[in-house]
Amino acid sequence: MNLIVPNSPAAMHRLDVKKTPHFDQINAATLTTFLQTGNRLHKAGRIRDAEQIFRKILEQFPDHPMALLSLGIIAHQSGARTDAIHLMTRVVQIAPDSPQAHNNLGNAHAAGASYELAIVHLTKAIDLRPDYADAHFNLGVARRKQGQFDAALVAFNNSRQYSSNRAELYYEIGQCHTKLGNRFEAQVAFRTAMSIDPNHVEAHLGMGTILFLMGKTDDAEGEFRAVLALEPNNLRALNGLSECLKRLGQFEQSLELLGKAIAIEPANLETLSNFATTHQSIGDNEKANYYYDRVLELSPNAESAEKGSLFVALNQPELSSDELFDLHLRLRSRHDRPEAERKSFSDRSRDPNRKLRIGYLSSDFRTHVVALNILPLLASHDHASFEIFLYSQEQSSDQLTEAFKKHGDHYNVVNRYSDADLAAEIERDEIDILVTLAGRFDENRPLVAAYRAAPIQVSFHDCATSGLQAMDYWLTDSLLHPRDTVEKFTEQLYRLPVYYQYPVQNGLPSLSDAPALRNGFVTFGCFNKPEKINDDVVNLWAEILHSVPNSKLFLKYFSRYSEPSMRARWIQKFGDLGIEESRLILKAEKDKRAIHLSLYHDVDIALDPFPFNGATTTFEALSMGVPVVSLIGRHFVDRVAASMVTHAGLAELAAKDRAEYVSIAASLAANLDRLGAMRSTIREKLHASPLCNGRTYTQTIERAFRDMWQTWCATGGYRGR
Repeated sequence: MNLIVPNSPAAMHRLDVKKTPHFDQINAATLTTFLQTGNRLHKAGRIRDAEQIFRKILEQFPDHPMALLSLGIIAHQSGARTDAIHLMTRVVQIAPDSPQAHNNLGNAHAAGASYELAIVHLTKAIDLRPDYADAHFNLGVARRKQGQFDAALVAFNNSRQYSSNRAELYYEIGQCHTKLGNRFEAQVAFRTAMSIDPNHVEAHLGMGTILFLMGKTDDAEGEFRAVLALEPNNLRALNGLSECLKRLGQFEQSLELLGKAIAIEPANLETLSNFATTHQSIGDNEKANYYYDRVLELSPNAESAEKGSLFVALNQPELSSDELFDLHLRLRSRHDRPEAERKSFSDRSRDPNRKLRIGYLSSDFRTHVVALNILPLLASHDHASFEIFLYSQEQSSDQLTEAFKKHGDHYNVVNRYSDADLAAEIERDEIDILVTLAGRFDENRPLVAAYRAAPIQVSFHDCATSGLQAMDYWLTDSLLHPRDTVEKFTEQLYRLPVYYQYPVQNGLPSLSDAPALRNGFVTFGCFNKPEKINDDVVNLWAEILHSVPNSKLFLKYFSRYSEPSMRARWIQKFGDLGIEESRLILKAEKDKRAIHLSLYHDVDIALDPFPFNGATTTFEALSMGVPVVSLIGRHFVDRVAASMVTHAGLAELAAKDRAEYVSIAASLAANLDRLGAMRSTIREKLHASPLCNGRTYTQTIERAFRDMWQTWCATGGYRGR
């Protein structure tokens, strides 16, 4: 915020308006000299000398507003906010019509996060002087820090009318547009700031962040490198560049940058979090866990680290059901709000058959694996019986976003809201059933449910319990959660006939013969994330490779296997188990979808990892006619692939134990005629299965919602049958 050091004769005249007998005795020329000297010293950085001058004035004239204001500004700049507010309040009392006094007092209040008081005085400054560009600007900053981004933009645009050639002003405008999800407008603002000041570090950082979120990694990299050319130790730029390199598969350089950042500030939360996610990306879950735990030690409410820790837990086969549940309770129960659970929604109509308002809260209304699962549902909703609200924590938008907007009755970007404010907004919309999607993934916001935003709250497409007492239902099916499931959860399970749903896609690559027929050897494959391929998985896959002579294993996940150290990591893992490097195919490209799917032409049999199964990867393999061997586990997350192949009419691919997993894979490899026959029919079976029947699927979900609602109407409670 801008502090005004009043040093012009006009400014002094405006402040020196209170004509008391005490003031009438002064020598105006002498006083002016003192004030000008103090201001020159202040602007020259000789703060203590300036302070002595102003205190000398106050010895003779205790209520002189100019000296008080100058001392208040010095106190503010020195971090003595209480003294600053005291001094500036005296100035406002002495000179209530001084816009500068109100502007500076507003800044002092804002520095202490007393934004309401700040806004009162900044607004008063503008009332006194409507063309006061600095006051408009400072009001905008206060509004932004309050999270009132639309109101902040109004203030910044008002400031721009009177003083437009300021880089900081456009940077602030860019910040607001970023928070509002207005990516194009944010870029324009940051670019304007940089055109005024090419070395504006914050504008480069803001632009880099926007470009990274939009997937323009090369351009984002350029912005972060520009900052590091100006400030080699800038932590945000080091972290931003590290994230770009990680996305590009350059993990060694990414970790090197993080090492530099952690040496500068060992307890920096952003750096520690990025260490965690980078190690997670290369499949080192042990180190990822260490860094997530470190972040949570330093900042127990760090939600991204909490999500990361819960995500990594799903890749740890050694965790028991009790341990997994206890971890969720430990990390999530602190968000429980018992007072919110006392809401009765007494003004809500309890007609069991009325039109219901359904809210879906997600960061994935875009090209994303979760979007593929929910698009058939949203595309088929009965809008006569259900009014659909989409609450988007929008990271990026694309053609699929536009499709979602068409399928919803209301589409709201909610980036600007805190969890509490968003819950209040959802409650104002009178949502009857709130569905929070993929809670622990990406930028999703399951904690909104802790505020009891709706009478009924449902977790969907998360992979374990939310751990929240306010989450009422967890949608599942009887294969994912049989009646004797050992998994534990805070929600009530609601079993659907089938859980997963995918749209039948047009333009799929053609089916091919089994590649073993042309290669002379069988190729097993897995296109899942490296973090899912733990040591237990490696051991079992090595056993399969040993049981099928000359067979190979094809691994791919975007560009993850591109770097020598990454390749060496996996070559050594299998080499330690007697699998030669020549039997591994490590491909690393970020292909377009059609090219990616065509790679299944080189895979005979897909192997599903555990305990964190593949979902979209399983569907994609089946779509290309490739059988997927899966292992039936104990929990939702390690029964996903078994559920999918069973619903697709391929239950024989789901193994009950590890020995059977090896046996199924080896038997398929030994019978190429059978493999070829399966390859020609799997896609047809899949597309004719309940996994690809959007209308019927939607009807089952709608019946579930109606059942939940009728239960709530009858009991007034949040738990179902």
